[in-house]
Amino acid sequence: MANTLERRYKLALVVDDSVMQCKVLSVLLKEEGYRVFTANDGARGVEMYIKYQPDLVLMDINMPVMDGYEAARQIKALSKHTLAPLIFITSMDTDQAFIDSIEAGGDGILVRPFSPEVFKAKIKSIQRISDLYIQVKSLQQAQQKDAELAEQLMSGVIESRNFALDRIGIVKKAAELFSGDIQLTAQCPNGDVNVLLGDFTGHGLRSSIGAIPLAETFRVMTKKGFSLIEVISQINSQLYDLLPADLFLAATFISVSSQDSTAYIFNAGLPDTYIYSEEGSVSHKLGSIHPPLGVLEHLLPGSQLAVVYIKETDRILTLSDGIIEARNAAGEMYGIERFEKAAEQGVKNNALTETIVADLEYFCEGTLQEDDISLIDIPCNGWEPSLSVGHSAPTAVNELVEYQGIKQTGASWSWKLVLMGDKLAKVNPIPMAMSYLHEIEGNSEQWQNLYTILTELFINALDHGVLGLSSDLKKEAEGFALYFQEREERLKQLAVGSVEIMLNFVRAEKGNEVVIEVKDSGSGFDFEIVQEKLQENSELSLSGRGIQLVSKLCDGLYYKDKGTHVIAKYAVS
Repeated sequence: MANTLERRYKLALVVDDSVMQCKVLSVLLKEEGYRVFTANDGARGVEMYIKYQPDLVLMDINMPVMDGYEAARQIKALSKHTLAPLIFITSMDTDQAFIDSIEAGGDGILVRPFSPEVFKAKIKSIQRISDLYIQVKSLQQAQQKDAELAEQLMSGVIESRNFALDRIGIVKKAAELFSGDIQLTAQCPNGDVNVLLGDFTGHGLRSSIGAIPLAETFRVMTKKGFSLIEVISQINSQLYDLLPADLFLAATFISVSSQDSTAYIFNAGLPDTYIYSEEGSVSHKLGSIHPPLGVLEHLLPGSQLAVVYIKETDRILTLSDGIIEARNAAGEMYGIERFEKAAEQGVKNNALTETIVADLEYFCEGTLQEDDISLIDIPCNGWEPSLSVGHSAPTAVNELVEYQGIKQTGASWSWKLVLMGDKLAKVNPIPMAMSYLHEIEGNSEQWQNLYTILTELFINALDHGVLGLSSDLKKEAEGFALYFQEREERLKQLAVGSVEIMLNFVRAEKGNEVVIEVKDSGSGFDFEIVQEKLQENSELSLSGRGIQLVSKLCDGLYYKDKGTHVIAKYAVS
């Protein structure tokens, strides 16, 4: 209570070896509302400053034990976070005395003799500056608290909603309160995992303004089943419209699917992305193929994903340039070579991110961090979709070849889309179909399986039916990249052909079901071989895993018209 009452007064400290001067200055200060303490030498003045933390200090220059200049320097060193106005009171009327006073930390100087009116005017002037400093400091503290709250909210919105935080290793070290780096993970409806590592220009609050819209677009489009290149294209357009010209996003996008042992990677302005074997060797190293996002209104013509075969024991590592460009006290950069050695050792030790971070910290030796640091370590196994239980066993395919379709009177509703010619290369119908389904029937975990069925049937119709791609390329794991390269070339030249998709939602007493029909303009294929494999539950090659998965998810799978017309029944609980 005593301290509270005491601080109702402004406190002043007078340091002068003249008892008379201390009394005179004390009287003048009390008239201005100050409570005054006095000291007769510089050393005692420093002690009393530490004890009372006064609002104002008046300091003589020539004193015993410690002169005013040294006392002022020590007091200023003790008051780094406050203004602590200090005025020198002296009879030394020289330019050098004025210069020395300012260099010692003085905020003003009064030369004797002076009138009481001049003294009081000087005190009011210096106190006005002190009051303004206190106001600014208070505003800064309030802004800091607001910034900390905003950062917590932003981190909560962005990071807490990431998928598989227990399996994907994420390192994030901001150079300031707000990080310009962003790490996002989300699961596709078919079980694939999309990962984004982004680095906005600079760091701090300004560099993070695009983080929330970026995160929402990434998550929503991934959840709806848009392809990774569609997600990237939309994010680029959004950032181009949203951000100022000097702010953009360097980013690496990764989609991992252990279902077909493939990773899809798009690097736009970040350091190389690495794929490591379990022995620690680099099996793939993928550099930037595109300018940072938000620079151009549209992606460069011909922009496409790198398609890489992965093993279950592989790990994918992507990083921001804050790691490579980190410096030690001598100004030396950490560099790519050190990073790669640390990563190799980390893979061998089964502690990838921990090893890199420890090596980086050892190299920097406590040097002030200049840029945001980010690292993402992604395992390549265990990302298969979770299959819904409770479905009846699929009916044998070869017993249902004569299926005659759906009677229109039995369908609660139907949705149909026909894509022709170059629209097959430009339009992804799966999110459209799923959006229609969600609109009418609401959200349900069952729709994840339906998404997988739709996607596989459409891709089969487009790739093998319309484009005429042979599955032979995918018989060997390394053929995936060649397969997708050939696919892109044929899509660019596509002018004729069609794929028709129809959804029928059938309500019946024995249970509801969704019936999917997909037709293509291709020449068909020998589906009897596939039927026999599925009937025998035989393991198909890499090129047949998609239809094998569909057969497990469906309650009925039927082929007609030489395989150009496929019908899938999916029971809905």
